[in-house]
Amino acid sequence: MAHAIFVAEAKKRSLAVTVYSAGVFDFSDTPPLEETSATCLQHNTPPLKETPTFVRELPLDSIDRFLVMEQDHADRLTSEFGISPKRISLLGTFDPRRRSAEIADPYGQGALVYERCYQLIRDCIISYLDATDELKR
Repeated sequence: MAHAIFVAEAKKRSLAVTVYSAGVFDFSDTPPLEETSATCLQHNTPPLKETPTFVRELPLDSIDRFLVMEQDHADRLTSEFGISPKRISLLGTFDPRRRSAEIADPYGQGALVYERCYQLIRDCIISYLDATDELKR
């Protein structure tokens, strides 16, 4: 959801950015989750069509900022993939309502949890885009 929301919000702002979405665990052989796609479609956010990507498949050295949902993800990026902590941010720290620095995965928790997660992620991404100078080069 975060990838789809980020792409949609960046497009609204005419930002020329490359957005990657990848997990610190390899789920590349699984299809996108129906719940994620359905939630995005309810908000007119085009969902991703490709299968999940494993972080090892990304051009890690060319990525300026890693936005992650959980501290464990940040720790793994640093310890297993050598990403500097200075390039990693918890997406939830940009939440204007300060609900939580970490955003829990809604997997298997039903439509209402997916809806709340969508809203939280969207709020955080909008706040990040409004606050950051990284993308305004």
